[in-house]
Amino acid sequence: MIDIIKQILFIISLSVLLGFSRYALLDEKFPLIKEKRILNTITSSGDSTKLDCKIPETLSEPVLINLEYSKCLFDDGSALFIDSREPEEYSISHISTAVNIPFDYYEDFEFQLDEIDFEKPLIVYCSGGECSLSIDLADYLFFDLGYFNVLVFEGGMPEWASAGYPTN
Repeated sequence: MIDIIKQILFIISLSVLLGFSRYALLDEKFPLIKEKRILNTITSSGDSTKLDCKIPETLSEPVLINLEYSKCLFDDGSALFIDSREPEEYSISHISTAVNIPFDYYEDFEFQLDEIDFEKPLIVYCSGGECSLSIDLADYLFFDLGYFNVLVFEGGMPEWASAGYPTN
């Protein structure tokens, strides 16, 4: 029994030593505590009478968009809005035409994405502010499912509603 405990302690010690050695050799250190992720932002350009809301052709990750850019894509009708909040919040109020795919239960709602073109812009939003559900869902859609044009509307439902834009 004592030999087994010694072997276990040796393996744990060796694992810790190898882990710290690998960490020391990394060029770019990673934080031991998760830091808030900062995404690139794209905004609409042009004068206020005619907004240019083109999406860059090559995105390497989901990007943040502002209220004006979101509204421009909404008016264009080319993007699909995805509400990443809980179904209860979605049923109270959501952006018109948005579909609900709650991040915590996205596996149960993936059937909604099966018929969507991979190149169609997807705009993911949640409750804005400190809510990170939209970023988490956007990462999943972009990196795991392979959607090319994933945008995150950072202001979310509160900013959209306070601007008086269409909701259901």
